[in-house]
Amino acid sequence: MEISRADRVYWPEEGLTKGDLVEYYRAVAPAVLPYLRNRPLTVKRYPDGIEGFAFYQKDTPKYAPDWVRTATYHAESAKRDVRYTLCNSSKTLLWLANQATIELHPWLSRVDRIWLPDHLVFDLDPPEDGFAMAVEVAFVVREALAELDLTAAVKTSGAKGVHLYVPLQRRHGYDRVREVAFTLGERVRERIPDLATTEFKKADRGRRIYLDAGRNAPGAHVVAPYSPRPRPGAPVSFPVSWKDLRLIHPQNFTITNVPKVLQPKGNLWATLMPERQSLARALRSLQG
Repeated sequence: MEISRADRVYWPEEGLTKGDLVEYYRAVAPAVLPYLRNRPLTVKRYPDGIEGFAFYQKDTPKYAPDWVRTATYHAESAKRDVRYTLCNSSKTLLWLANQATIELHPWLSRVDRIWLPDHLVFDLDPPEDGFAMAVEVAFVVREALAELDLTAAVKTSGAKGVHLYVPLQRRHGYDRVREVAFTLGERVRERIPDLATTEFKKADRGRRIYLDAGRNAPGAHVVAPYSPRPRPGAPVSFPVSWKDLRLIHPQNFTITNVPKVLQPKGNLWATLMPERQSLARALRSLQG
């Protein structure tokens, strides 16, 4: 595939270009594609690099090649049907990169059973320079999950926060999954009210970590594992073990070093992800 304007600088401080972004996605395609395949995808594009104009895009452009697969669903936020891209191949991934796509945001469900999510997600959003605080909240969330016999994998957001993923058996719709997530979020907030909050408005959070359970909804999304972020250093959302979570920082993982990290270790997200779990006990416990 011919890359247009490959020398355009996307990360000015590092001198990293669109060509570097494309090569990064080419290198990590085997690791990232399993978490994009058959999931409606929202992308965030940065035609002039991370310091320029950027926009989220849900609709697949009309000029997309005919080999790009799509799926159409009603987007409640847009009040209309949207033709989402399905990134099911390296070719599609590189086409997206050539479209100045830095961030990849897949749904939590797949097109064969689109209303049954296969992950429950917590997005722990700290204030700037609050990553260490988010890590401590992550461990409290982990404890609350364990009380319901649920386990989670964890990754950096690539920005300043932490994402927890609970892999699910596809038996419950988004409404039930969201119910569990919000109830658990409130439990965690009650345990550490000085450190965590469920307040949606930033002005009401203070220096606390926002426990965002609202990503568990149709059309909502979380940045994919291995997706770059539009921040200085070119960081990447990266899977880590619970053992290592307190030892790392989001800036440790960038588009320049992640391909080398993955070469000997393979797909870390697959290695760290627990078996799919049932929410039945959690629903009974939380409702009881």
